Amino acid sequence: MSRLIEYIARKAKNNKTIKKAYHSTVSSYLNSHIGEITPLNARPSSFENKRINLLVPSINQEHLFGGISTALNFFDQLYASGKEFSRRIVTTDAAPGTEDLYKFSEYKCVSNEDDIPVDSQIVPFNDRYNKMIPIGREDIFIATSWWTAYFAQRIVDWQAKHYNQAPKKIIYFIQDFEPGFYSWSSQYSLALSTYLYQGEQLAIFNSSLLKDYFNKHGYKFSEEYYFEPKLNTSLKKLLVPFEQMKKKKKILIYGRPSVARNAFTLIIEALRAWVWLQPNVSEWEVISAGEQHINIELGNGVTIISKGKMSLEEYANELKESAVGLSLMISPHPSYPPLEMAHFGMLVLTNTYENKDLSNLHKNIYSLDGLAPDLIAKELRNLCVKFEADKSVGDSVGISNYLEESKQFEFISSIIEKL
Repeated sequence: MSRLIEYIARKAKNNKTIKKAYHSTVSSYLNSHIGEITPLNARPSSFENKRINLLVPSINQEHLFGGISTALNFFDQLYASGKEFSRRIVTTDAAPGTEDLYKFSEYKCVSNEDDIPVDSQIVPFNDRYNKMIPIGREDIFIATSWWTAYFAQRIVDWQAKHYNQAPKKIIYFIQDFEPGFYSWSSQYSLALSTYLYQGEQLAIFNSSLLKDYFNKHGYKFSEEYYFEPKLNTSLKKLLVPFEQMKKKKKILIYGRPSVARNAFTLIIEALRAWVWLQPNVSEWEVISAGEQHINIELGNGVTIISKGKMSLEEYANELKESAVGLSLMISPHPSYPPLEMAHFGMLVLTNTYENKDLSNLHKNIYSLDGLAPDLIAKELRNLCVKFEADKSVGDSVGISNYLEESKQFEFISSIIEKL
C-alpha cells in the first residue's frame, strides 16, 4: 500500500484529479483518535460501601502473566487484608470469555448498566463508547497502566465534584517507565502526564530499581512503596536442585518480536554473529520462548526453534535443560526471565539500564553496558565456553528473598491506613 501511495504522490504533482484522489486515499488511512483514552464516563451509583476498583486492561488467560498477574495478586491481598472492602475489576481493553472467568469464580460478571450490591464483581468495559459505569462516593481506584491511571485521575475528579467531597487517593501500580513504550509522541506525552498528576497518588513500584529510576528523574508521588520480584509460585514448585537438572548445550532466548523493549531483532543479529564465533556450533541448540514466531535460520547450520508461549511445565523443562540464556530488556524494569533462568542454573546474558544491573542479584547473570550484535555475540561465546569447560558452572545462588515464601506486599497495612 505504501508503494501505491508513493506512486500516486509522484503523479499528483501535475494532475489535479490524481492529487485529489491522493489526499482522499491518505485521509482514509489517517488515524485521528487515541484509542487508549476512549472516555471512561461515570454516572452516580447507589452503592455506598467502600469498594476497591482494579482498572486493568484484561484478565483473559492469554494476558494473565507478568504485570497483570502481579497486579491481581496485590489486589487479592489488599481485599483479604481484613478491611471491610467490596471489590470490582474493570477491564478496559478486552472482555473476558467464559473460560477466562473460571479463575474468578468468586466474582459475578455484570454489565456496566448494572448497579447492584454484589461484593465481588467484574465489569467488562472495553466497549464503552457513549456508555457509563456507576461510581459511588466510596469507590477507590487502582491503576495498572498509564491509560488506566489517566481514567482514574478523571473519575476521581468527577467523583469529588458530584459527591461534593475531597478527591480520593489513587493507587498507581507502576511496573515500568511506560512513556518509553513509545517514540516521542501523543502516547508518550499522555503516559508521562499521569506521573505529573497534582492529586494524591500512592505509587507502588515493581522493584526498588524502578523506584530509584523514577526518583533519579525527579518524579514524585504523595507516597511511594515498592516490592521486589519473587519467583512465580507455580514455577518454584518445579524448581529442583541443580544436580537433578540435565544441562545441555542449549541456548534459551526470550524472544518477543512484538515487544520492542525486548530487542528481538538485536538478539537475532547477535546470534547471526555468534554462529561464526562459536567453536563446534553445530552441537548447540537455540530455542526461543515467549512469543510464537517462525523458525529463523542463523547461518552455519543453526536454526532458532520457536516454542512461543509455553505452559509453566514446558518452560520449566527448558530452564532445567538449557545451559545459557539471552534475555534483553531496554527499560528500567528488572525483567523476570533473567532471574528465572539464573535460579534454574543457567548462565544468563542481559543488559544494564541506567541504575539497573541484574548481575548484582545473581552470580549467574552477566550484564552488558553496551549493546551491539558483535559485543553480545562475543560475550555469548564466552558463556558457552564457560559451560563447556565446567558443566556445573551454573550451580550458584542468588539473593535469598527471591525464593522466600514471605509476603511480597508487606506494606499493605500502611496502604489501608491511607484509604
